[in-house]
Amino acid sequence: MAAEPEQHATAPAEHGAPSEIVYVSWGGTGRAATVRQAIERASESGRGLVYLAILDDSTFGDIDEPLLDLARDELSWLLDAQLELTKSQTRAGDVPVRVLVRAGDVADEVVKVVTAVGQAEVLVGAPVPVAGDESVTDLVELLARRVGVPVSVIEPA
Repeated sequence: MAAEPEQHATAPAEHGAPSEIVYVSWGGTGRAATVRQAIERASESGRGLVYLAILDDSTFGDIDEPLLDLARDELSWLLDAQLELTKSQTRAGDVPVRVLVRAGDVADEVVKVVTAVGQAEVLVGAPVPVAGDESVTDLVELLARRVGVPVSVIEPA
């Protein structure tokens, strides 16, 4: 099966080159192949990578805060290990990476992180979970409008 073309949307106002790549994962989108591509893109462009893992409301919204805190801690540890392993496998050891684990609405959390990071490029790993009759293109365009930076979906290679 041929890979689908990369979905992307550019926000209306871009100012300068993005300083970091924000890789967004929720609902099982943090696949190794897409994480590898995000790290390679960061390495090739000389930028850092922020791995934003979101415990989304639709899946985790009814979990008590103490249990959610445990899930955040465990996920952060696992993702740190995944990033270090992927960096060593791709010879991208010089790429600065950090993991942020947030809980809440996906778009809201992406906006908060991109606002804190400043100029960034947002990558979403496929397959992308969408609600109801929403399409991946709709989601990408919504995120681009909300964050004001380029947003792309990267497919597993």
